[in-house]
Amino acid sequence: MSVSRAKQRQAEGKINRAAQAVSAFEKPLGGWIATFQEAIGMSAAALAERLGISRNSVYSSIQNEQAGTISLNQLDKMAEAMGGKLVYAIVPREGTVDDIVMAQARNKAKRIIQRTRAHMALEEQAEGLRSQEEMIEELAVEIAREMPRDFWK
Repeated sequence: MSVSRAKQRQAEGKINRAAQAVSAFEKPLGGWIATFQEAIGMSAAALAERLGISRNSVYSSIQNEQAGTISLNQLDKMAEAMGGKLVYAIVPREGTVDDIVMAQARNKAKRIIQRTRAHMALEEQAEGLRSQEEMIEELAVEIAREMPRDFWK
């Protein structure tokens, strides 16, 4: 196995493990800052003091988190000030990394097979071919295995 393929497999394993962990929890309605604050019993005034900012800045950070506009750096500072740790990950919406790769490979294979079948039909050579779905799946497995640099085009 090549070094780049080994690195890819390691990254895939990390992503899949993170996806399993993430599936166990969802973002709380009020956001993580407010929820963590509530859980440890820390007031906005105490958090503001630890951060060296105003209470209004704490409330603004909470609102920014809820709106999805808070920076990771700011969220990390808030977590640290409360004795917590920011954890983030990019994980597949559904399934595994392999599922994403195979879906892309199937899309690429479908385009190739449809184009090929169209040319064969024009030349009246389409008779006796396996089903389009079988051909797409076979080619998708090959594409995913090879994973060329232009794979995502």
